Amino acid sequence: MSSYRLPAFALALLLLLGVGIASVWGVSSLRTSNEWIGHTYEVINRIEVAERAIRSTEANARAYRLTGHPEFRSQYLIATHQVETAHEALASAIRDNPAQHAQVNRMREAAQAHLAELRRLFDLQELRGPDAARQATNSTLTLRQWNEFDTAASEMRREELRLLDQRKARSDRSATLLSVIVVLGMLLSGGLMISLMVSVTRENKRARRLELEARGAAHEMALSMAQVGELSKQRHELARYSGLLQSCQTLDEIVQLSIDTIRRLVPDASGRFYLIRASQNFHDSVSSFGDHLISSPDSLLPADCWALRRGQAHMVSGEEKRQLSCAHLDAGTPAPGITSLCLPLSAQGTSIGLLQVSAATDAMDHGSAVDELIGQLAEQVGLAIANLQLRETLRTQSLRDPLTGLFNRRYLEESLARELQRCERRGLPLSVLMLDVDHFKRFNDTHGHAAGDALLGQVGRQIQAGVRADDIACRYGGEEFTVVLPELDAAGALVRAEQIRRAVEIATVQHLGQQLGPVTMSIGIATFPGDGLTPEVLLQLADATLYRAKAEGRNRVLHVSYDD
Repeated sequence: MSSYRLPAFALALLLLLGVGIASVWGVSSLRTSNEWIGHTYEVINRIEVAERAIRSTEANARAYRLTGHPEFRSQYLIATHQVETAHEALASAIRDNPAQHAQVNRMREAAQAHLAELRRLFDLQELRGPDAARQATNSTLTLRQWNEFDTAASEMRREELRLLDQRKARSDRSATLLSVIVVLGMLLSGGLMISLMVSVTRENKRARRLELEARGAAHEMALSMAQVGELSKQRHELARYSGLLQSCQTLDEIVQLSIDTIRRLVPDASGRFYLIRASQNFHDSVSSFGDHLISSPDSLLPADCWALRRGQAHMVSGEEKRQLSCAHLDAGTPAPGITSLCLPLSAQGTSIGLLQVSAATDAMDHGSAVDELIGQLAEQVGLAIANLQLRETLRTQSLRDPLTGLFNRRYLEESLARELQRCERRGLPLSVLMLDVDHFKRFNDTHGHAAGDALLGQVGRQIQAGVRADDIACRYGGEEFTVVLPELDAAGALVRAEQIRRAVEIATVQHLGQQLGPVTMSIGIATFPGDGLTPEVLLQLADATLYRAKAEGRNRVLHVSYDD
């Protein structure tokens, strides 16, 4: 026995040394991976900056052509310089990637071509006035230049997202490999150390224990074979349940799979699933199963159940007379020959619901570990429901602007294209409202950013209250909002926009005990098919009309047909 101690000790030291080397290598690899991931995010951000710069140039140039306002002229001149600066920064960020560098050059060429066209119209407006510039506008050329620029930017973004996925996967593999090496190394070395420590003690007791074990081995084997077979079957059911639970996508699927598994573990079982209400006051039944050997109501208070009070399983067995029964069970509980098991459903220390199971006492016998298996099932159910709720919460957050509660710009871009295709197939109109809070910067400077946030939240609520259930209200960015009105023509959109404008005008903002406002809004309208056939054109025209409304005095709704 002692002959293996020295080699085991040496092996343990080697394992610890290997774990240390692997840790250093893994940390270095993870640091490199994270640096590349950060670089990819920087490139994506610079792509977006370049896009915003060229869009800002276009918007200010169009606004200047439409209104002739000197402020738009200044903003246009500033934005043209920002376009080149943004492309230089982007080219610097991807200098290590020849393919992406070629795409940057393509973006820059498209941007320069478009800037040249804008500069031509600007010079023409300076020499001959805005009417001449508007008449000289070539929409087809502008759209082609925009498409070339957007195509190059989209291809760059897709490539960076592909690289991001690769780098994240490489980082995950490095982290997983490091974890496996460290865990295995620590377990093996720790096991060897413990084995060395206990070996001397075990040698002294081994002879006596072997004699006693030999006498009882045959008897215990005979008794345990049946239990092992049953337990193996139950463990297999629980393993199968765990695998299927990962694929459930709805609460109904989770509950039904859990009920089926409980019925296979305890064929004659009955009971209920409860989920806690958002108010945290009641647990409501979402499903029941079996013949209800012991009944429980459709809703209960947390104080009615010992399992919910204590945060752990509570069993009431019919074979034991002096027990604390839950108030939500039958008044006669415990019933002879019937066992009731209440299991709290929780995740991360947060209560989610309750599982109540009743069955014959023999079937729920603790010696066969059925109650423990159902307890493990309850733990997995709680985690699965919590994960499902978290996924729903994250999905909602990914589509909503947290300040106003309206949809975000990403959802707008996806939904506008979808609704436009639907209306085009059915031959129906669609209108786009572009809304902007008048003098928002002045409001912010006067009352502070917190008051500005309160104002945007109030405006978001007014907009949401003023649209239909099928309309899409979004925060476009800053103090600018967008509303998509499917199946509504220009006349209907004017009415709806005017209602929103009046609602915002008469509303006030409560902030820190003070009543601020009122404020006003300017709204521009573009309608399909008369004003444009693509989402980009509709948004650009609505935005240009909005700027014209501001130039004409603000606090107004304006729709201009650009076909005239």
